Amino acid sequence: MANDKWLDERMGAAVEGESSAAAAAVEAVPTAEPPPEVLLPLLRFQKEWLAWALAQEASVSRGGILADEMGMGKTIQAIALVLTSRRLRPPDLHSDASSSLSLGRSKRPVRCTLVICPVVAVIQWAQEIERHTAEGSVRVLVYHGGKREAQKYDFNNYDFVITTYSTIEADYRKHIMPPKIRCDYCNKLYYPNKMKVHLTYYCGPGAQRTEKQAKQESKKRGVKRKRKVQKKRNGTDNEDFEGQDEGSVSESRGQSPLHLVRWERIVLDEAHFIKERRCNTAKAIFALESEYKWALSGTPLQNRVGELYSLIRFLQIFPFSYYFCKDCNCEILDTNLKKQCDCGHSSVRHFCWWNKYISNPIQYGSSSSEGKRSMVLLKEKVLKGIVLRRTKKGRAADLALPPKIVTLRRDSFDKKEMEFYEALYTQSCTQFDSYVDAGTLMNNYAHIFDLLTRLRQAVDHPYLVAFSKTAELHDRSKTEGNEIMKSQCGICHNLTEDTVVASCDHVFCKTCLIDYSATLGNVSCPSCSIPLTVDLTTRNSGEKVTANMKGGKRSGILSRLRNLKDFQTSSKIDALREEVRNMVERDGSAKGIVFSQFTSFLDLIEFSLERSGIKCVQLNGKMNIVEKGRAIDTFTNDPDCRIFLMSLKAGGVALNLTVASHVFLMDPWWNPAVESQAQDRIHRIGQFKPIRSTRFVIKDTVEERILQLQEKKKLVFEGTVGDSPEAMSKLTEADLKFLFQN
Repeated sequence: MANDKWLDERMGAAVEGESSAAAAAVEAVPTAEPPPEVLLPLLRFQKEWLAWALAQEASVSRGGILADEMGMGKTIQAIALVLTSRRLRPPDLHSDASSSLSLGRSKRPVRCTLVICPVVAVIQWAQEIERHTAEGSVRVLVYHGGKREAQKYDFNNYDFVITTYSTIEADYRKHIMPPKIRCDYCNKLYYPNKMKVHLTYYCGPGAQRTEKQAKQESKKRGVKRKRKVQKKRNGTDNEDFEGQDEGSVSESRGQSPLHLVRWERIVLDEAHFIKERRCNTAKAIFALESEYKWALSGTPLQNRVGELYSLIRFLQIFPFSYYFCKDCNCEILDTNLKKQCDCGHSSVRHFCWWNKYISNPIQYGSSSSEGKRSMVLLKEKVLKGIVLRRTKKGRAADLALPPKIVTLRRDSFDKKEMEFYEALYTQSCTQFDSYVDAGTLMNNYAHIFDLLTRLRQAVDHPYLVAFSKTAELHDRSKTEGNEIMKSQCGICHNLTEDTVVASCDHVFCKTCLIDYSATLGNVSCPSCSIPLTVDLTTRNSGEKVTANMKGGKRSGILSRLRNLKDFQTSSKIDALREEVRNMVERDGSAKGIVFSQFTSFLDLIEFSLERSGIKCVQLNGKMNIVEKGRAIDTFTNDPDCRIFLMSLKAGGVALNLTVASHVFLMDPWWNPAVESQAQDRIHRIGQFKPIRSTRFVIKDTVEERILQLQEKKKLVFEGTVGDSPEAMSKLTEADLKFLFQN
């Protein structure tokens, strides 16, 4: 895989060979022993990490990146570091007068490690700590949920505080947002910069609407009346964003307890969650303060070299993460182009070291030699001293993992499916050709990927297109004149799944938006920061967002099917059922995990499998942390539960599910690293059965062309990172034509 190859060859990653020289080198690496509180015996390479990590914290770097391949025990290594450091820590560290943590800063230092992870990993972190440490030796606080702000915390009473990326971002937004002002005329709350516009055009005796604004207002009133009627018919209010409308936001400015202290250590699990440096999640992480910083990720680089900057910026490595002034000796971590730097010179007179010497030469270099020089600089100067990466292949003797067999299964459509797909493909090609003829191909990049998404859904099951909310969205956009200009989620920055549109016209994945705002009382748009208003119930009359657990109401695509008795399967579902039967015949106790990028497809799979007598449980982004924990517990402990259905976004990272021995990937993803992460949910320490991973592809469809394109150019969705130093942010025009060629 291109990404792994790049990591192993260029990141200073020691992929040890089988030669005696390599073995001797491994033997020469120093090790450290964890304290007695760590009950799980560490493997040799984990002891090597412990020694390296302790040395890193004593160095000027004050941390680093643990980039071990997925499934090699990064969690237990981080736990061992915290407890070893606690034993070595001077007893008077908590004293503000003597603590080196103060360093002249105003934030109160605490003797605690903050762990930030995806929602799905919170329970796993807590369980790993409880399972592998002596009883009563470690104190853990899970900082998550809607009631967290009502409590007062003394973080010094804990060794670990575990929270999520979405919680950090939510708290940070409430912390930095200015207090809202109440309008004297309508009694609604607005930010100061919005109040002037509100009073000028919309409210009060002096407000004067333009003709265009009047038409928009009339249109909005019609939409609101329609929504009220639908709510009355449904017999419920918006279940996902109850109390989140603009006028119900709290008037007080929130505080972020996590940002008010200086932590002893911050650990980012699945650190590639902040790969986009300008996203609000990354900004919230950058605003945290700590003495030591660690980033854990099996795939710190997924698409572009530029993604590494977010980790470098988090670690605050000098000079690589800094901006420098061209006119003086000023050096700062961030610069705002709209403001003047404290040094007195304009922000445009400052340059980013990373952009100048690494990112720009690699991405825009005029010659290949320039890009190669930057690659060497990145490896030898930047990453060599802060990154440690080991692979399963290189440490096979330590891990003793069972073999992993990956199979690509190719099936064919039946006649009806082929007719449906060919009709949709012809329609999509016609639309694509119109962009080519008009010379506006790359200007319609987002819409083209929407066409590709519909084709990929049609390959999974025709129902995903025929009964999709996306189709309803297109119909509504025609009648209301609201064309969706973007299909990139403003939170995860990937192609949207289950698209929802905010009042400001920005689009998001439904699951991303629910997770982002689940615990917020003051929601603003992640893209433009204006108050966020979105109604998920009006996408489909009668549809509610419910946990897709046993005993729950039918929701999503199943609620849109007219008669479930006439449910028709698809070639992919039939192929999956055959593979599941083979799994059970080979091993009567075997369990499997089914991954798909489309949650609606998971609903169809669950319905089909359960109708066949196969008990399933599902995990997706719509579920809260308790429901996710219940789903994981059911799959792990119920011998009758054979299949765990997961969306790639919700379950493809940060889970340890060694109770399963089979993985079924229902649709190929643009980024092979994502598929690799999904497979490694089961191929990891603690697995004793041989692993079988099956990838499903339908012949003569866009899926085969996606695989061919990846193989041909070693592409991932957003860029190229292989042996070539170049990196492209998008697929080229030739690539798109290849996907749509007749």
